[in-house]
Amino acid sequence: MHHHVVVAGGDARDVWLCRILLDKGYTVNTWGIQVNGLHPFDPNTLNGDLPDIFIGPMTGIAEDGAFETEDGIQYLTTSLLDGMPQGSLLAAGLLAPRWIDEASRRGIRTVQYRTESSFMWLNAVPTAEGAIKAALGESGRTLAGRPVAILGFGRVGTVLAHKLAGLGTQVLIFERQAEKRAMAEALGYTAKPLNRSDQEPFDGCFNTIPAPVIDAQWLRTTSPAWVIDLASHPGGLAPGLKGTPLVEGRYRHILGIPGMVAPIRAAEIIWDTLALALEEGEESYGTIKRRANWGGNGGIPL
Repeated sequence: MHHHVVVAGGDARDVWLCRILLDKGYTVNTWGIQVNGLHPFDPNTLNGDLPDIFIGPMTGIAEDGAFETEDGIQYLTTSLLDGMPQGSLLAAGLLAPRWIDEASRRGIRTVQYRTESSFMWLNAVPTAEGAIKAALGESGRTLAGRPVAILGFGRVGTVLAHKLAGLGTQVLIFERQAEKRAMAEALGYTAKPLNRSDQEPFDGCFNTIPAPVIDAQWLRTTSPAWVIDLASHPGGLAPGLKGTPLVEGRYRHILGIPGMVAPIRAAEIIWDTLALALEEGEESYGTIKRRANWGGNGGIPL
């Protein structure tokens, strides 16, 4: 089936997403990004052929319609939705509740692809690989044979632990939930409660928990040479620690790793997730996951 798609965004994965859609023979316009050979979509001229698929950026569409692009903040409007055919698809990393309701009233399906389990598992792979790339050399040692902690054993924590173990790293899992600690131990990792008072030093740490779990006492006790924070905004650092001597030079909060290290694969994962919505239809995707907490990067567990 032929589709007319508007891709709105501002990083390399959105550019590659346009190319993937072009290869499928779809009509593609861009909004807020420049892609050679493609015409930009003009939201001020809503005449003629309007899209039946609108793909917003990973960072999402806010309550007032604002979304981030390479060309600055742009705005989704109800006028655009009015012109889209029934059965169209409105997608973004996250959607504020208003746009889910506006779309539903017009018979338009919605997908918050960052909340889809398939997306999160697939996206965990480039996230983990990019995190390891960022960590290499940080302590002046290899990762092989060295103790490295992972805070949280969700999707990213699980994939990251697997890849680190393949490098010969001594993986230490710190997790709040007993069931996840049991799962980590069943997979052969050392797993401990997050709030242990008798923690031992380790070379470095990856955080995947979007909560202030990295505090001054924890840093002094464990003394990591580096901390790479992968959690969504505001990250895992306790308030007031940013920029202090305790974290200066060893703490990095890195967001959007897949788009930086593997934009082609990141674009493929987005499209694979949306293609399922198109294949399965309104019955499967008409009920929207409202659990995503709008604001910042959504606070979605990794």
